[in-house]
Amino acid sequence: MAKGKGKKKKQKRRSSGEGTIFWREDRQRWVAEIPIGVDSKTGKMKYKTVYGKSEQEVKEKKKKIELEMGLGLRIESTKTTFGEWLDLWLDTYKKDSLRPTTYSNYKRLIEVHLKPHLGGIPLKDLQANQLQRLFNQLFKKGRAQKYEGAPAGLSRRTVELIRTIANAALEQAVIEDLILKNPCQGTVLPKEEEEESKEVEPFTKEEVTKFLNSIKSDRLYAAYYLLAMTGARRGEILGLKWSDIELDGGKTWSDNDLKGGKMHIQRSLCEVQDKETGKLKREFQPPKTKKSNRVFPLLPEMVAILKSHRKRQLEEKLVFGKEYHDEDLIFCSENGQRLWPRNFNRSYARHLKNAGIPHKKLHALRHTFCTLLLEAGEDLKNVQELVGHSRISTTADIYSHVLEKRKKKAIEKLGNILAVK
Repeated sequence: MAKGKGKKKKQKRRSSGEGTIFWREDRQRWVAEIPIGVDSKTGKMKYKTVYGKSEQEVKEKKKKIELEMGLGLRIESTKTTFGEWLDLWLDTYKKDSLRPTTYSNYKRLIEVHLKPHLGGIPLKDLQANQLQRLFNQLFKKGRAQKYEGAPAGLSRRTVELIRTIANAALEQAVIEDLILKNPCQGTVLPKEEEEESKEVEPFTKEEVTKFLNSIKSDRLYAAYYLLAMTGARRGEILGLKWSDIELDGGKTWSDNDLKGGKMHIQRSLCEVQDKETGKLKREFQPPKTKKSNRVFPLLPEMVAILKSHRKRQLEEKLVFGKEYHDEDLIFCSENGQRLWPRNFNRSYARHLKNAGIPHKKLHALRHTFCTLLLEAGEDLKNVQELVGHSRISTTADIYSHVLEKRKKKAIEKLGNILAVK
């Protein structure tokens, strides 16, 4: 066959569906066309085209694609990036099966940590060493939002969750024949003992007292006070309604001799990402576990602080009148709207700094509550019930260091009792 523009060089005849190799005069290069399946819409055969400077080069490319096809790999996987697959996996396999808070957390970890570092790598080219380097880096200096005195790296638990997300997404890619092997399975996380310095440390009782005394004029002082005095989670406090408070003796808020009461924890205010629009929103969810749905006793001084907060809130309600958004929330914005949990955290960080107290996570108030009770000799079961852990083993594991100190004190007591010389 004569050479010319767009003409093909003479080639061997091949069986139907086997593909062809030929020379393109107009492009001055060799071409291979490999059948990759039948188009479901047209019913015609689809082809994958590859190019090379020599016949041998395109033969090798053709052979590689045919090998991948023989192993069941999809041709589309050559173009799909890790970031694109993470988005597809989250939207297709997790969107309807995860709690809104969990979905939002997955989305955030993917957007903040996985995609910026590895998102542009083709899915088929992603390697274990690339994932391993990322996990190591996140553990050492991966914190996105830094506060003065806060560690630079993410906690082991967070890095472990990021690894879990990557592993699950890649495992699904293996199932769908997009990759041969899950590269995440070849990665490891830091050993437990390396994490000790990153554990959330409790405040000292002096720090808690100093913190609360420094913010008594803040309109949300009662919220911080309850966090410190009940060990409740942030979302549980921000989700409280006045109907959740039961005053002892059938009293009402207008009575002057309030003896105490009970706080019913039965919802949590969470900041989640809307699965359809992708925008952040605030919504109520059931507590974290069944045990988290609990009743907490309120001392008279706790009720007194709530009553003072209620008085201020009623004054704000009068100012806004019909514009007040009333959801019966104890802690809300001045016009009654739900608070943004992240803004509450920012205010907390600012209060700590103004008080001259080294920064610790807001969750440290919960750890402080448990630690102080256990150090005072409180029963482990009672602490578990108060903070709403699903199992007593969870409480024991988290506060094992406190329990070890108590064991030593118990032995010292026995030594004093026996007084053996």
